[in-house]
Amino acid sequence: MATQPTKDKIISSSWELLQELPLTEFSMRKLASRLGMTVSSLYYHFSSKEALFAELIDKASLEIIFPANEKTWQNRLLVYGKNIYAVLESYPNLAQLMMDYPPESENYLRFFDKLLMIVDDLNLTDGRKFYTVNLYLNFIYSSKIDSDRLVEQPEKPLSTVKIPLIQLAPFLDKYWQTESLTSLSSSESFEFGLELIISGIEKMVQTD
Repeated sequence: MATQPTKDKIISSSWELLQELPLTEFSMRKLASRLGMTVSSLYYHFSSKEALFAELIDKASLEIIFPANEKTWQNRLLVYGKNIYAVLESYPNLAQLMMDYPPESENYLRFFDKLLMIVDDLNLTDGRKFYTVNLYLNFIYSSKIDSDRLVEQPEKPLSTVKIPLIQLAPFLDKYWQTESLTSLSSSESFEFGLELIISGIEKMVQTD
């Protein structure tokens, strides 16, 4: 009798499959075929695809380093953002997974809780603090997703409209010619975005 794959093997094979397929094409049947096991055997380990995804997110969340040595909330958000992005780069489709699935697993909940802890003393209502954390995370996840798309489709045309871009949208054409759009995937652009969000939070704190 063939040895059944372990839970760790299922996890590693899931990441491999996500490297090859977009998230929308991932299925338990395809994963089971890759592992050489039946779908029913796979469901013995994970009750659903969502349960498997929750496990993937949970294990990845554990790797995100909290910047405990940073003294200000601004620096903590900045460094934490970079640490989050670094982990997103280590796992295919992780950004989309974390964007699509709310915190439910142990490590994911702890990760989210640490972000709330960073902003907890700010002079904002609890509702705005919660929104701030969600906005911050959505920026990070979206940055990684957009970066992946730019890498996969670097030559994709901006539009199918027949009118020359310089006539239709001259300012967009200017930025396109200077490669401003492709620079969106750079680490410098990501860090600038983090700093922009943090400076916006500072302004809101000062005016409230």
